[in-house]
Amino acid sequence: MMIKIQSPATEEIKQARKIAGLTQEQAANVVLSPSRRTWQEWEHGKNKMPPGLFELFLLKTGQKTLEQKNKSGLI
Repeated sequence: MMIKIQSPATEEIKQARKIAGLTQEQAANVVLSPSRRTWQEWEHGKNKMPPGLFELFLLKTGQKTLEQKNKSGLI
């Protein structure tokens, strides 16, 4: 069975960035250095943020741990 992981909602992206205390540019630099413009497009829904990059952002900013991910049964 394949689990389809959806892109995060725009509000989730914005909230995660604010919780981390980062500007859009700083947040963009956390995950593979996309541009600030790319982050803005994710927050405004112009483009979908890849779920894996959102997961990486949450892990790198301490908003999610690998233990939490393991409990979800996804890995």
